[in-house]
Amino acid sequence: MPDISNLIVLDDFTPSFSLNITYPKSSISVNLGNNIKPSDVASSPDLLVDNLKTSEVPASPIVHIQAIGREDDSTPTPTTRNNATYTFVLTDPDATSRSDPKMAEMCHWIVTDISFDRSSDHVVHLPLKYKAPMAHFQFGELESQALMADSKPSEIMSYYPPAPPPKTGYHRYVFVLLAPKLNTKNIHEATDLKKPKERPHWGYGKVGKGVRAWAEDNGLAPVGANFFYAKNKKQ
Repeated sequence: MPDISNLIVLDDFTPSFSLNITYPKSSISVNLGNNIKPSDVASSPDLLVDNLKTSEVPASPIVHIQAIGREDDSTPTPTTRNNATYTFVLTDPDATSRSDPKMAEMCHWIVTDISFDRSSDHVVHLPLKYKAPMAHFQFGELESQALMADSKPSEIMSYYPPAPPPKTGYHRYVFVLLAPKLNTKNIHEATDLKKPKERPHWGYGKVGKGVRAWAEDNGLAPVGANFFYAKNKKQ
């Protein structure tokens, strides 16, 4: 049996955003642990980020996310600062399988330099697939307030479509939105984030290493997450 600590993607945190993720070509949405066919996630998804109004967020032991209510939101945290730069990632903690995660975690995507107005209710609808970034953004209801004028998202690691090997059961594919920690001096630029040397183990060369370690090394903290299950049709 694998060490259970290797299967935990994130430490407990209080989400400040809900991540509404949709694959436009298949019209499939990610919904905190729903099953999706690998063929439906072959191309990169769209992202809609919403502020959470309450701490009553479903906890997920699978991704190890727990919503803990804050009594005092006046203290600045990585989740409440305006005009910060955000990073959006996708990881597989079950590579090559849940019972034998020797390739975990597998890095599937890193997009950074995402800026938006934290005070907006519907923050930004951001298709992260574009030729000229500003020309391909689509906005929600608060169009004039959503996206910062100088926001030019860029990929550190290109989208690597989920493709669970045959006979490895279900894999979790976990999306995480990351924000700079309080002690990070420059909250407006993330272009100096360290690119993983390779996708397996996020370049750390150790089973179970992944987004949690990479975020810590780059001064980032999770502010939202979502995930889905996928498996190869051959089992």
